[in-house]
Order: sequence, then structure tokens, then C-alpha cells
Amino acid sequence: MSENVLVDNSNCAAIFDFDGTLLDSLHVWDDIDEKSFAKRGIKVPDDFADSTATMTPREVADYVIARFGFTDSPEDLMQEWNDMANEAYSNQLLLRKGAKIYVDYLHKTGAKLVLMTTLSKSLCESSLKRTELWQYFDLMIFGEDLQSDGKNSPQTYLDLSNRIGVKPEYCTVFEDSAIALKSARLAGMKTCGVADLDNSDLNPEFNNCCTVFCDFDFAPKVLCKKLSENQN
Repeated sequence: MSENVLVDNSNCAAIFDFDGTLLDSLHVWDDIDEKSFAKRGIKVPDDFADSTATMTPREVADYVIARFGFTDSPEDLMQEWNDMANEAYSNQLLLRKGAKIYVDYLHKTGAKLVLMTTLSKSLCESSLKRTELWQYFDLMIFGEDLQSDGKNSPQTYLDLSNRIGVKPEYCTVFEDSAIALKSARLAGMKTCGVADLDNSDLNPEFNNCCTVFCDFDFAPKVLCKKLSENQN
């Protein structure tokens, strides 16, 4: 991304998801799901990733126990998944192309930067520091900080708007989850969908986004255009 011309985003906020949006990480969770289910003689259903996309780790644990009859406690399941993910998050996973340059650009243009993820702080912190994103965010919200409805509810985004002092129409949400994108849109925020190149079967909610991209070289430089100029 060219930094020759900086725009003024000082009245705006950029709200980033982390897992699968800034961090190229979803393949890790596919592998963890397969191993965890196979260990119990169960095949991962096709709808599992979409069904759990906006859940916190505790909510996913409760969900698989209720739906699939896992006999483990929620705490034991979360620890199992965390142990499998920790090495990848601490030492291996990379940012999406252009992600750090883009976050740095928005920081230089004065935008308020927020990270909101359903992952736990303990899992994210090492990745955020290793990739040098940690210092950019004015506010970071992790899974343990979210209320029960989390990203499933537009109210979560309205509450965040009030918390950071930026009106919804001046907030832009970057997400790979269709459910979260819809919640943000219904809260009156602009949305940018982040998708993988091999994801040819995108949820229709992505059609409501200002833009959809797989790397941040194509992310918008100007955040504060009126909502009507970007999306319905």
C-alpha cells in the first residue's frame, strides 16, 4: 500500500477481527477440529465452522457437548484445544498479506483502532506481540470480555461505538464471519469482508459489504465516507 498521500481518518474507527481476518489462521482450527472430533470417533459436520464462527471458546465447548455428546468438561475441552493451538499462535501463524502495513497506515491517518476477537487473550497475546500489532490498538476486546450474545448481536457493536466515542456510521468493521458482518451492518456500521481465494461459496451477507478482499493491499484508505456512498 502506498503511503505517499495520507488521508484524515481521525473521526473514524476501524474495528478488526483477529482470527482469520488479520491473522491467516483458520486452517489451524480446521485441523484442530478434525483431530478433536476424530479422537472421539466423530466426523466434523459441514456446518460446524459457520455455526461456531462467532462463539467464544467456552460457547464452542458447551455447544459440542450439547450437540455431539462429548463427555469432557468444558474446561477440559478448552484446554485441549488451547494446547493444540498454542504452538501455532505463538510461533508459526502469519498475518494476511498487507495487514500490518494497513494497520500502520490507519494509525498514521488518525483512525481509532479496535481489536475485537472471540479468542482468549492468552491465545492471542503472543501472536499480536510477535507480529508487532499489539502497540497499534487503542482498545482490545477478547473472548472473555464479550457479553453472551457477542458478535451475534448488533447491540455489541452499538455498545462498542458508545465506548470508543465514534458514531456507528463512522465505524468500519473488518471481518471474515458473515454473522459478525451482519450484526455490524445492522448496527449502522460499514463492513469490509475478508475472504480466502479458495472460498468460492461466500455467504450472501458478503454482498452487503463495502468491499471484499483476501489481502489488505485492497483495503480502503478512506474510512469516513458516508454510509450511503458505500453500502445499502
